[in-house]
Amino acid sequence: MLIPLIVVGAANIVLTSNIFTKQLEQSSDIILSRTATEIEQIYREFETAERLFVRDEDFVSTFETSDIPIVKQVEAANQLQQYVTKVQYINSGFRVSVIVNRPHYLTKYGLPVRSDWALLRALEPSGGEFKRVFVIREDSSGRTFNWLAPFGDVVRHELYGCLEIQIPYNTFVKIMAEPLKVGQVQYLATDKESRTIIPANGASAGTLIKPGLIAAIRQSESFPYHDTSNSDNSYFMRKIGDEWMLIGEIPRKQILSPLNKVNQWTIGIILSQIALTSLLAAGLARNFSRPIQRLASLVMRKKNEGADIYIPQIARRDEIRELYDGIRELLMEIRHEQIQKREYQLRLLQYQINPHFLYNSLDTIQWKAFEHRDRDLTDMIRNLSYFLRSGLNQADIVSVRDELMHLNSYIALQNIRYEGQFTISVSVDDGLMDQQITKISLQPLVENSIMHAMNRHSGGTRIEIRGKRTSADTFVLSVFDDGQALDLERVIRILEKRNPDPASFGIRNVHERIQLYFGDSYGLSVRKTDSGTSFDIKLPYYGPGTQFPSVNQ
Repeated sequence: MLIPLIVVGAANIVLTSNIFTKQLEQSSDIILSRTATEIEQIYREFETAERLFVRDEDFVSTFETSDIPIVKQVEAANQLQQYVTKVQYINSGFRVSVIVNRPHYLTKYGLPVRSDWALLRALEPSGGEFKRVFVIREDSSGRTFNWLAPFGDVVRHELYGCLEIQIPYNTFVKIMAEPLKVGQVQYLATDKESRTIIPANGASAGTLIKPGLIAAIRQSESFPYHDTSNSDNSYFMRKIGDEWMLIGEIPRKQILSPLNKVNQWTIGIILSQIALTSLLAAGLARNFSRPIQRLASLVMRKKNEGADIYIPQIARRDEIRELYDGIRELLMEIRHEQIQKREYQLRLLQYQINPHFLYNSLDTIQWKAFEHRDRDLTDMIRNLSYFLRSGLNQADIVSVRDELMHLNSYIALQNIRYEGQFTISVSVDDGLMDQQITKISLQPLVENSIMHAMNRHSGGTRIEIRGKRTSADTFVLSVFDDGQALDLERVIRILEKRNPDPASFGIRNVHERIQLYFGDSYGLSVRKTDSGTSFDIKLPYYGPGTQFPSVNQ
């Protein structure tokens, strides 16, 4: 039960980790994009300011030489002043100056023109084109970022000068400071060689990120980029213009920190669920097992103590209650049947040793011995002994053969007593001799016929014991007499009553014992015929090779 929960929990952690990591990476990429948008705006303003200066070729040519008429000088001064004003509209933080290789006349007009031969020599074109240069400088006014755009005659490879556009260094630092609050450190690389780098915290660039790593990030095709030499950081990148590149660096522990918290909570919840499920399962198991254990204990007590046990009820309203009550009722029925069997055995024993019967038998032996003094006395004593011995046998179920032998001992005694007054015949199929019957089932019926049918009032003269198979799984043993004085309705009432008159115990006892051992489908019935009365015992038939059911003796 716990294994699926653990598997689901582990799968949930893995799935959550992947989803959460992707979401955090996407969030980091979005933060970098926002910064890149602001910096790209500044880049476009630089380009606009540069393009505004170099597109006027006549104005640019004024810086080729200082030997021009005064009118041209004034005109050039006005143009430069107008340009400076326009740049302020583009970005108020820009400061513009023009660098030439020799002193220039525009300096006299108070315009931002200065000479720096060494700088221009470093900017001389290689390969026939002028390239921008980006440098960071620091003077009395503070640190500045400088956009240097050389200009001149490209065809003749002649450099006239350089347009310098400055912006405070902190302009970039402030833009890149906001992502620091969420753990992302950003770097702005302003040239393809990664020589000029602006870090977000304003520290020296070389100590924070290596140019080689920047080059690897620039060449990467998928992001986030993971440095193989340092897997603790993830990198994101946005290109700005043709030269600049914005890099976002975020420690993986920063990405995984919220995820680790989620995983901790998830593991805690899973462990809590496991503990709760275990307690709940143990409680449910105990709740279901207690009634079963109680039933098992009752069954063991039933085996050891027999019928004299009390089976309590349980206060439940579910399937366990139905199961418990069903087994309880079954045990109570068994208890009742065992008590009933004991009562029948006791009453049968009392019936077999009925003083009246013993008196009659002994009286017959007495007068017969007195009259004849012959071996009949021996036969009577032998039959009586066999009859009593068979009747007192503890087995409740016997074969038809044994039941007929017991009956024959009784018939022999009655033939001696009632010699010549009636006839008793037995006709039972040989195939029924090994079938089962409750002990002392035929003798009470034969005795009933002798007592109530073989007299002058009833006019009976013969009793027949018959046995035949009536179907594939039943057979019938019948006791027929030709007496005519039977009260059929009274006999039927006796068979139907649960508590009959003790005087009518015999036939009722036979009927109930058969049903007790073989089921309600079997038992004793009575019917009138044209020639007399027949008591029929219906019993189950078991074919050859069939094992007889076990009966509690």
